[in-house]
This record gives sequence, C-alpha cells and structure tokens, in this order.
Amino acid sequence: MHAGHFAFMRALIQGMDARASWDRYLAAEGEGADRRQVQRTIAWIKDAFAAAARREHRPGTARLILFDASRVVERASQPLPALAEFAHAQGLEDFSEDEQLEAYLAVYPDASRASPAQARGAPRRRTRVVERQLDALRWLEHLVIHEPRPTDPIGAWFSPRLSRRLAQGGLVTLGDVVARMNAQGGTWWRACPGVGEHKAAYVVGWVRDHLSQLGLALSPFALDNWARLPAAQRATLVVPATALRPLEKLVVPPSLDGRNGSNRELTAPSNLRNDVEAIQRWVDSKAAAQGPGQDGVAAPSLTATQRSYRREAERLLLWGILVRGKALASLNAEDAGDYLTFIAVPPASWCGPRGGPRWSPHWRPFEGPLSVAARRQAVVILHGLFAHLVRQRYLRTNAFAAQLAAVRPRPDVDPATRGDTCRAVPGH
Repeated sequence: MHAGHFAFMRALIQGMDARASWDRYLAAEGEGADRRQVQRTIAWIKDAFAAAARREHRPGTARLILFDASRVVERASQPLPALAEFAHAQGLEDFSEDEQLEAYLAVYPDASRASPAQARGAPRRRTRVVERQLDALRWLEHLVIHEPRPTDPIGAWFSPRLSRRLAQGGLVTLGDVVARMNAQGGTWWRACPGVGEHKAAYVVGWVRDHLSQLGLALSPFALDNWARLPAAQRATLVVPATALRPLEKLVVPPSLDGRNGSNRELTAPSNLRNDVEAIQRWVDSKAAAQGPGQDGVAAPSLTATQRSYRREAERLLLWGILVRGKALASLNAEDAGDYLTFIAVPPASWCGPRGGPRWSPHWRPFEGPLSVAARRQAVVILHGLFAHLVRQRYLRTNAFAAQLAAVRPRPDVDPATRGDTCRAVPGH
C-alpha cells in the first residue's frame, strides 16, 4: 500500500471518475481502460482499509470505507433499491437509520426528489458522508502507511497482481528488488513472468523515489543493460576483493599469496614471485603451440585449452584461499583429496549460470557439481600445473601425484568407453 492508493481513493470518494483517477494516480500499475483491473484494485484497497480498521476495533469505520464511491453515477441511473436492501448490501445493518439514509443519498442523490424535505437535506447529507469517509481515510493513512523498509513484503507497496508476478521471479521483499537490480542491471525483471518494460519502469521509478527511506543504494550501472556497456564500464562492475572473483579481480592476502608456501622450492627462481604469477605463466605457456598471430603478434584472447587450464587453476586457488586458508604453494596430497570431494558437490554460492561472462557479478567458478569424468579431467590438468611448477623449481612436490594415479584408467577398461565429458564453460 502506498500514497498513490490513498490519493486514488480520495479522488473516488470526492466523485472523480474511476478511470480518470486511475490515470492520474495509478497509471503505472496498468491501463485504466482495463475495467476489471481497476475494479479488482479498488476492491483490494477497500479490503485492506477495512481489515486495518477492524484490527483497531473500528467496525463502523470499516463499513464506512467499503462504500462503493466509484460507481455512484452508474447506480444513480438504475432502479433505486429500498433502503433496507441497500443497508443489507452495504453491510450497514448496524448503523442507525439516519446513517443508512445518509449513505443511501450519497450513492443515490436522485432519490432526494422523492420529497421536498429530502431534496433540501440531500446535499448537506452527501457532504457529511463524504467528509466522514475522508476523515476515515486520513485516519487509515496514518495507520497503514509507514516508510518503506527493506524487509517489507512487496505486496505492501505494489498491487496484488504486480506483486504476484514479481514473487514468481523470486522477489519477496523490497530489499530483494533492489538487490536484484544491483546484481543483474537493467534486465533484472526478465525472470518475472508477466513483467515487461512498462511495469519494470514503474517499479524502478518507485525504488528511485524511496531509496533514502529504504536506506539502500543502487550501483552506478544497476539500471543499465550490462551487455551493451562499453568494455571499460563493464570492467568496473566487479570490485576486486578476497572473495569469489575471477583471477584478474581476486585480491590475495600477502599471507596466502604463496611467497612463503610450505611447498615452495628453497631455490625458487625470482621471476615467479607468487601463486597468481605462477598460474598466469603456466596458462601463457599453453599458447606456444598456437604460434604467433598476424604480423608476428600473439592473439590477445585465450584459446579453449588456455581457458580450460585457467579455470581449473582458478578454482583450486579460490578453494585454497577461501575454504582451506592455504596458499596454492602450501597445498599437499591431503588437500588435493579434499578438494576433489569439494568439487563433486560445490556449495550453491560457488555456482552460477552457465556461460556467465567474467565481468559479470554473476560469475562463479562452477555451474554445478562436476561429473566423474570432469573431476578426472580436473586431476589431469592440476597434476600438469603442479608438474610444471616443480620443473620450474617453484614447488618441491606435486600434490596431485597420488590423485592422478588413482584416476588413471585401468588396463581392462575399453578405451572406446572413455572420454572427457568435462564441459568447457564459456567465459571462464
């Protein structure tokens, strides 16, 4: 429930046409030409108001607010019901006869022509009913409206229909909406069935108007289509941190960068200072077989083999730092075994959508549990990484030596049945 709903109801009570009121105050929630939506919204607002009044033990106010002010003109042209029928239909049986008559004349002003006395008193009575309804509305506004909070359900601020559609996309609270905008940018609404650009624009406008009250902030590109941003701006979407980050955005604490790793070769060459440099040199070395690019310059993009190798090294490095609390240069055979157990069922927080670009905040090192074949391939690649670093005198021993022996195919296995089903994730 928001201020627009109260303004809409005030306009109806004061006799403004329902569609005109909708277009002025609630146009962003749908087309005023959709009569059914307008009537559903009016019913929902009145029900919410009446429920709030009943919670405060004000049944008279609840009944008063349920008057169907939006249909005054329509009902005036229909055969007039008896006062008793009207009172029953409007739930006014407990009101005094004078109050019933006031409500009756407010809805059917033409009925005042039945007698001169009624004709003289009808305008005054109608004014009194409208004033009472407006008083009730003001009281309810102070009762129902409060500053939006991140934990508020979206249904408290948006129409039921829009709230249901947002909820189907996994958005339950106002905080969820802002978080989704920050996490997905201008396409945040595409996971919500039935929410198009028009409704999304309304939600965005509402969020912008209430950010200070929510105590939340939108990131600089929260409302942009990230895929269309220039590369320089895309590069700023992910902030470097000691967290789940691609290698180029990972901040490695000095104590875990491998300089003082327990498996470091004492006579390590000075050109390999830490684990990240060692991994990058190893990945770069896999481009040698590709040869130079045009004009003798190596192609700037990685080959599929290099991306696959980088992905496995990146996963292990992240696991060592964030889970094990160890540098890659300190990992041993026991760590290698535990790592393979980890990648069989990585936590959901480590998994992201397939093909997520590395510049996206959605990037994660895994897309889900790895198959047996994928884990075998990981062992082969990581054994190759450690073997290379041993040859380069960066490491003393190969932590994956025993693991490689364990996953080697048995001699009695038909080679035709083997194969690497590991999927190369685009962008990794």
